[in-house]
Amino acid sequence: MRPDVVAQEQIQVKMLGEFSITINGNQLTNLKGRTKRVWMLIQYLIANRHKENSTEKLVEVLWPDNQCNDPLNALKNLVYRARELLKGLSGNDRAEYIQYIHNTYSWNNSYSCLIDTEQLTEFYRLGSDVSKTQDERVRAFQAALQLYCGEFLPKSAYSNWVISAGAYYANLYNQCVLRCCGLLIDLRRFDEVTQICENALIYSPLEESIHKMLLFGYLSTGQRNKALDHYNHVIDLFYKELGVDISESMRALYKQLVNSINNVEMDLGVIKNDLKEASAVEGAYYCDYDVFKSIYRIQARSVARTGSSVFIVLFTISGLDGELPKPRVAKLASERLKATIMDSLRKGDTVASYSATQFIVMLPLISYENAEMVVDRILQKFRFRYRRDNVKISTRINALDSAE
Repeated sequence: MRPDVVAQEQIQVKMLGEFSITINGNQLTNLKGRTKRVWMLIQYLIANRHKENSTEKLVEVLWPDNQCNDPLNALKNLVYRARELLKGLSGNDRAEYIQYIHNTYSWNNSYSCLIDTEQLTEFYRLGSDVSKTQDERVRAFQAALQLYCGEFLPKSAYSNWVISAGAYYANLYNQCVLRCCGLLIDLRRFDEVTQICENALIYSPLEESIHKMLLFGYLSTGQRNKALDHYNHVIDLFYKELGVDISESMRALYKQLVNSINNVEMDLGVIKNDLKEASAVEGAYYCDYDVFKSIYRIQARSVARTGSSVFIVLFTISGLDGELPKPRVAKLASERLKATIMDSLRKGDTVASYSATQFIVMLPLISYENAEMVVDRILQKFRFRYRRDNVKISTRINALDSAE
């Protein structure tokens, strides 16, 4: 192929988020139906463009369950269709983007090709280079973060090779987030830390280390209420999605940061305003179980002094056989039960998750009979909201023990 033919080709490939390939300004994206396997062939050859891909390997990738009677001829036909598709996109009938040499197929690297995954890897390398200044490293990491707009080839995520590569790039993105924020903290650019982490959690909502970094950013910028709200959000998120509690390191970090970052405040008006803002939420108070225990102890002292009554209610979700329901069932039922509890209680009541399928409620200034009425009302509302007959809710009511 003549050098001038190669030189005029300009190819851009996007693999993070919606896949697309652009040649000489003409873009192709989101192929479906009969072109799906052609799409997969092009994606695989580009992603592995520095490798020679044997016909056997391509057959394994394209027909993983051996559902093709004549895979070698099917592969030749697929390559032909892919070549014609790419030629039509570029408008150049002489262009050969897919090469066949010694029983292997490969992407023709004679063409200049700009691929977002390769750019991400290169920016990560530059950001990790300790010989560069902190500002230079931050800029490199920020460039990497701007490239990431979703998981690797999401519409091909059923393929084993995509799953493996996707995990690699997701981890690379998370490392860019954490290393960039680490540098920004050293430079005391805390506002940028919160912006980066808030955006990162769109793509990595269960990455605990990013939640920790965001908490640090909120606390470092004086957003204490926002930090507390986010901490409670994380507790709830991990219960619902994973059925587990957050790690002790995150809880310890939160307490340590609150103690170390909060400055001494001499203006009582500022403190009152802070407390007023924190209590502005309507309905029952939902909190972390550790906070619930602290409120419990305060109420226990109050009961010992005043003789008032406080009741504790435990709601437990189980399958019809009494065992834990399946994760997907438990998640939906827990969401509906939590919403029902919060809607049914007063502003002075307190709610917390005790486990992935349990909620504990504190009802002050109420009799046992009234506590039963509250529980019955919650169960009736729950049955209205959750129409499936695959879980049951058991409840236990006990009076709060006074602190003698």
